[in-house]
Amino acid sequence: MSYLKSSVFSLLVGMNLLTGCNSPSTDSVSEGGEAQTATTPVSSEPLELLDITVSILPQEYFVEKIGGDRVEVNVMVQPGESPATYEPKPQQLKDLSEAEAYVSIGVPFENAWMDKIQSANAQMLVIDSAQGIERLEMAAHHHHDEDHAEEAADHDHEEEHEHEEKHEHAEGTLDPHIWLSPQRVKIQAQNIYQGLVTIDPENEATYQANLTQFLGEIDQLDQQIKQNLVGVENREFIVFHPAWGYFAQDYDLEQVPIEIGGQEPSAAELGELIQQAKTENIQVIFAQPEFSTKSAETIATEIAGEVLFITPLAPNWSDNLLQVSQTFADVLNQNGGGN
Repeated sequence: MSYLKSSVFSLLVGMNLLTGCNSPSTDSVSEGGEAQTATTPVSSEPLELLDITVSILPQEYFVEKIGGDRVEVNVMVQPGESPATYEPKPQQLKDLSEAEAYVSIGVPFENAWMDKIQSANAQMLVIDSAQGIERLEMAAHHHHDEDHAEEAADHDHEEEHEHEEKHEHAEGTLDPHIWLSPQRVKIQAQNIYQGLVTIDPENEATYQANLTQFLGEIDQLDQQIKQNLVGVENREFIVFHPAWGYFAQDYDLEQVPIEIGGQEPSAAELGELIQQAKTENIQVIFAQPEFSTKSAETIATEIAGEVLFITPLAPNWSDNLLQVSQTFADVLNQNGGGN
């Protein structure tokens, strides 16, 4: 009997030993008897991002392309607002106290607010993304001398003098819309890269790799835009706000603006634009969502045409320029040879 008990005891010990050998070494037993697997703790410490503020939405696209996952970008001018008349909100100025850098581009509101922007954070680096870019003068109406002389005889001299002064003012104003030229954006990208390296030199290699990739994407976009516009004969378009001068220069187009120096056209100027649209067989007037469309609609009605919206401030810069180029191609091909 004692031999039997001894055999059973030996059998149970052997089974326990076998069970122990098959158990993972990381298992532990809880008070309730359930096995729990031990895990290696993972650090949950978040990545510290660079706080970067920009003026307009396309700049957010540029900074994120170069900064990648190292940056968090805040935009001053939000969708539907105009950088020509924008005034920063108190909270935005307050938030600048946490920013490592502000990327300027030369839009009008910066001229009035840059001192306050800089004084909000004396430690903040201001990156001038427009550095090294030669500005064009803002486009003005193209006046046909003979027609203009006839109209001048029918209008009060004081009104004519007022509008001549307005033209001179517009022609002396430099065009801020440098982000609508892919070639000029390559310069802006270099300036942004240099700024990020200044405040975060440890990640220079990452920023350099991102910059190289972005420059390649810009070259590819440039070729796609040229391809969209190849074969277009009538390269003249009427637009309310003259934002597309750099784009027009890059791609051999001619921008005819309705607005001059922030002012609506006079009755004489409006009549001239209507006549020009009829002569050139222009059937589409381009407008911008951030501005009034009254004058554009007036011209479109007189020429039995239509108003199409294009914006220079879309957040997806690359897709927007590609779509605008296709829209220009479609419309200008529809207009035909004109002359």
